Amino acid sequence: MPSSNRAAVIDRSVFKRVGQAVAEGALQHDRDATLDWRSWQLMADLGMWKIPVSVEHGGLGGTWIECVECLDVVARECRDLGFLITVLGHIGSLRLLCGYGTAQQIQRWVPRLLKGEIAVTAMTESSGGSDLSRMQMSAVRQEGGYRLNGRKKHITNAPVATMGMLAGRIPDLGLKKDITLFFMDLKVPGVSVGAKESNLGIRTSPTADLELSNVVVDEGNIIGAPGAGLGILYEIISFERALYGVIAAGLIDGMTDTALARSLERQAFGRQIAAYQYIQGRLTEMKMSSLICRNLTYVALEHLAEGDPETSILCSTAKYQGAEYLTKAAESLMQIHGHGGYSDPAVSKYLRDAAGMKIAGGTNDIQRVNIFNQMLKGGVRP
Repeated sequence: MPSSNRAAVIDRSVFKRVGQAVAEGALQHDRDATLDWRSWQLMADLGMWKIPVSVEHGGLGGTWIECVECLDVVARECRDLGFLITVLGHIGSLRLLCGYGTAQQIQRWVPRLLKGEIAVTAMTESSGGSDLSRMQMSAVRQEGGYRLNGRKKHITNAPVATMGMLAGRIPDLGLKKDITLFFMDLKVPGVSVGAKESNLGIRTSPTADLELSNVVVDEGNIIGAPGAGLGILYEIISFERALYGVIAAGLIDGMTDTALARSLERQAFGRQIAAYQYIQGRLTEMKMSSLICRNLTYVALEHLAEGDPETSILCSTAKYQGAEYLTKAAESLMQIHGHGGYSDPAVSKYLRDAAGMKIAGGTNDIQRVNIFNQMLKGGVRP
């Protein structure tokens, strides 16, 4: 990108401060099931959200890869999956607006996102979960726009968001081409937020249901065109799934440092436990899994940018392997600490959070379904 289109050189290292701040308060926010607003605002003040946004719209004119690289820095330090999941949902909304929004839509919502207001990407419903074809939220035409009704389930950021994308149907368009994306303010009549969920893990990323009752929207709330939502959704979903790999990698890096330090200080049978091959096996597996997850993310994003037909497989693989390796690393961390890890919230939190990564963003079983379906679309090779 020509330097004239950039507001500034992006210094990735400053986001280490964000990760360290998150780490300091992670256990307290986990106990309280609250978002770390101070660290969130610090990240906004340091310009995280400005990175991929054009200079014309108040950003730094960087790339999405550069934004992910800064997320990578935060993930290596923060030791809190919940905070990173909230970041992920916010990035999805920003990418949606910048990639598919009109100039008016970008001008209306992006400046608020850059300042730190939080957005949702609400797709999941009780009727279908990851099966978007069973979505029930509907938009009925009326004079001057539409009337939205429906309920979204388990929505990341819902208790703390002021705006976001809600996917629904416009029945008048016909069943096969009616899924439409509505970006809207949430502090309007007819929108209500359910009780904040008390989850096993990822507790620092508040989740709740969103219910819409006769909410009036107009054409200016539609991203893309009426009925064109599914194709846009698949691109946004693929992008978000790819990022799970780099999130997992950063967290595993933190766990590896902790596990290595423990193995060097802990003595068993007259030797450091690091001298035993079974401990070395766990430590080297953690290191290799971090490298695999991180590289999967960047390869997937490269293919996504190029429009490669196998992008969906790569993004689902990054999500799947990120969750699997994160869980294995958390188990190894606890085993290396023994009973001390089982009774230490700082260690056990990793395992609780890792269980949530296998569900968030489409379960690991759903990732396998997606990969298999994409294999069929590509044809069976001899």
